[in-house]
Amino acid sequence: MYQRPFLIIAFCILLTSCSIGGIFTDYNKLSKQEKENVVTYAGNISDIRDYTKIYKITVEQVKQYISEKKNVVVYDYVPYCRSENCVSPKILINEAKLKGYDALIITNTYLDAFIAVGNDFPLLVIDNSKYNTKLRGKYTDLFYQDLLGVSLKSINYASYNLFKEGKYTRSYKNSKDIQ
Repeated sequence: MYQRPFLIIAFCILLTSCSIGGIFTDYNKLSKQEKENVVTYAGNISDIRDYTKIYKITVEQVKQYISEKKNVVVYDYVPYCRSENCVSPKILINEAKLKGYDALIITNTYLDAFIAVGNDFPLLVIDNSKYNTKLRGKYTDLFYQDLLGVSLKSINYASYNLFKEGKYTRSYKNSKDIQ
């Protein structure tokens, strides 16, 4: 009899203490210092030299970068992904270089994103304000649909997108399969 109210109270405490990540941008989960290191960037991606920040970018900036380079792999990076198909940005950049490609690392969430900051590449994040939503799945799909010309569903949510001569050619689930 007295057990039921106790279980209800315990369940309510559990619910209020839990935080679900990955549904939204997760910007509000950043520390004050991390928030200060998120920059809305308006310039050319190839001009970024300070790798201690995360740069909010638009699809137009990515298209410009792709048009400047011969071959580019755009990685839809999810920092907390532990799937065998998810690799660290550093590994992808090295794999891409060996195959003659440049690589762009674009995260779609702020959750754990700062673990990749400070290396020798810029970490980019989708500027979700361009899509008027904080729902990660929605703005990510819209961003890549604008960039690739196809929906993420049609490429089975592959994370590695290959551009040759400025044109989208194919997406890959595993970075080792990129040709």
